[in-house]
Amino acid sequence: MGKHSRRKPSYLPKVAVGAAPLALLLAGPANALATQTDPSIPLPLDHQREGSFDRGAGFTTEGDTSVFRGFLNNTERNVFSKDLGDAKAVADVRRSVSETVETRESVTARPDKVGALGAAKTAETFEQGQREAVKVDRYGSIVAGNETGLERSGERLTEVTRDPRTGVPTFVSQDGRALRASEGTYHAVRPLPGVGVINETDQRAGGALGRAFRLDGAFSGDLGGVLEAGRSSGHAVDIGDLAAVGATSAQHGDGRFKGVLPLDLGSGAGYGQEHALGGAIGPGTGLVTTGQDVKLGQLGSGFTGSGSHTISGDLGIGEVASVHGTTTSSVRGVLPTADPARAGQVTQSGTLDLTLLGQPAHTGFIAGALPLELKQS
Repeated sequence: MGKHSRRKPSYLPKVAVGAAPLALLLAGPANALATQTDPSIPLPLDHQREGSFDRGAGFTTEGDTSVFRGFLNNTERNVFSKDLGDAKAVADVRRSVSETVETRESVTARPDKVGALGAAKTAETFEQGQREAVKVDRYGSIVAGNETGLERSGERLTEVTRDPRTGVPTFVSQDGRALRASEGTYHAVRPLPGVGVINETDQRAGGALGRAFRLDGAFSGDLGGVLEAGRSSGHAVDIGDLAAVGATSAQHGDGRFKGVLPLDLGSGAGYGQEHALGGAIGPGTGLVTTGQDVKLGQLGSGFTGSGSHTISGDLGIGEVASVHGTTTSSVRGVLPTADPARAGQVTQSGTLDLTLLGQPAHTGFIAGALPLELKQS
């Protein structure tokens, strides 16, 4: 994005999906397909294909526990291109699939404990992306693309033990599941090198559910879950070394619950959003960001809540001068309560940093209400 992108490389949100860690015990054989032309495609397209297939498995012991770990990774990339005089069309398609597995089994026979344990963890990820571009020599390009991702994970544990000294048996069972998905798009129109309009979007959603219980002469357990979703977008106009301006926006929310059997049950929700607007004109740069965050919780008959609002700004003129300021308003409280100070607390804070010809200066404050308190930050 010209001059501005060199100063602010994180100007637009990056559209990406997570990948599971794959550093497990034993790597299997891998291969890569060399560049080739696919004769099955009737059109006279240049086709380059590359990929890999890795797998591994192994056993180990950790004390009295036998551990098995394994993984499988498969990646593939196909690039199709066609020259059309001064123009060139390119389609880049990528796909990857991975899976990891870990199991644990143990049999224990000690004077203080006799029992067996079985546990397993699994994770699966799928990612797919493609990008199409049309490039014209001596001019610019048009690019469009999208990426999708899906991740699933699970874990379970079952343990049965008995204390020979007391004869009391214990049974423990735990189970958890999680699922996440994401999708992103990218569009860019550049009529001239270094000049263009760029748009990015990202949407994501996920959820998790877990439960556990224990029997050891009595019963105890818990059940919990969370649902979350978010989106972000970025838009920018780049005029090369002359100027650049862009804006980003993001929102996210979640809802959660947790119960501690057989009595307590709690739930909560949260929401947040962030916005940014910035740009560069010649040696001058500027950036303004805002953010809001709200959290609500409930446990039994009581409620807790907190929220904040932040505004931040930056202004700079090359190496000559720069100004950074921020202000934050926050509130939190507990209801019902007999203590007025806990019912609602409000805090206002701010800072201002100025640098002129390499000489910095700083000032700040924090003001609180209920009770009111003012001190230097």
